[in-house]
Amino acid sequence: MNSNIIDINGLNKEYNGKKVVDGLDLHVASGELFGFLGPNGAGKTTTIRILTTLTKPSSGTVLINGIDVARDPGLVKEEFGVVQQHLSLNRDLTIAENLELHARLHHIPSEKRKKRIAELLDYV
Repeated sequence: MNSNIIDINGLNKEYNGKKVVDGLDLHVASGELFGFLGPNGAGKTTTIRILTTLTKPSSGTVLINGIDVARDPGLVKEEFGVVQQHLSLNRDLTIAENLELHARLHHIPSEKRKKRIAELLDYV
C-alpha cells in the first residue's frame, strides 16, 4: 500500500506550446508537511491548480491519496481542502450567496448543496 498522499510523476503542462511545468516528480507522505517554493514562473500555481483539479495536466500522472486527478476529479475533491492565499469572497454577495456560488462552481448537487449550506450557516 502506498503511504503517499500526493504522488506526481513526470508532470508536464503546456499552454500554447510553452512548457510551464516540465517533468515534475513530487511525493508527499501522508501526514507530512511540505512547502512549495520557487521563483515566479516556476510552475507552482499551475501545479497546485492541477492538484486541485482546476487544470488538467498535459501529461504525467498526479495522484491524490491514490486517486488520479485527471480521471476522477470528483472523487479527488473529497480528499483535500484548500486555503487560498487571497480572500475569495465576493463582498457584493451575502455569505449564503457566496456559499451557493462556490458550491455551484464545484458542481455540488442541489439537495446536497442546500443541506450543507444550511449546516454551515447554522454552525456560524
